[in-house]
Amino acid sequence: MEKWQLSEVHEAGVYAMIWQLIEILVSRYGSFPTGHLLTLLTVVLLDRAGYHPTVSELADITGLSKSTVSRYVSIDMKTGYIEEVIDPEDRRQRRLHPTQKSRDEQAWQMEKIKAVLESSNRAYRSLGETADPVADLKKILSRSSKKD
Repeated sequence: MEKWQLSEVHEAGVYAMIWQLIEILVSRYGSFPTGHLLTLLTVVLLDRAGYHPTVSELADITGLSKSTVSRYVSIDMKTGYIEEVIDPEDRRQRRLHPTQKSRDEQAWQMEKIKAVLESSNRAYRSLGETADPVADLKKILSRSSKKD
């Protein structure tokens, strides 16, 4: 079986896309800790699959300490992004659910991600076709969320 590899042009495009997504997050949330973002995104993704983790499960999944996850969850609860719901099957457990505020934020993020993908696809098609690859890359990187 042949090993799959990205071409240099596509590799540059992937890194530029990651840059754009990070730029969107930094411009929206400031110096939001990466671990905090990881815990919140994990709750959101699991919710989309119909599963709601406990703090302990979230710590296991993310690889962060339980105390760190607890601190981040506490912040998210105070800001209205996550709520704890008592598990009806095991009343000792509290399951984490994203709130409507969190779902609204997800919708905003998805719109930004779609815009990044669309602009990146257009820009990547022309990346490397000119004699000035630096200018090509600057063109891609300038397609950020600053319009918001």
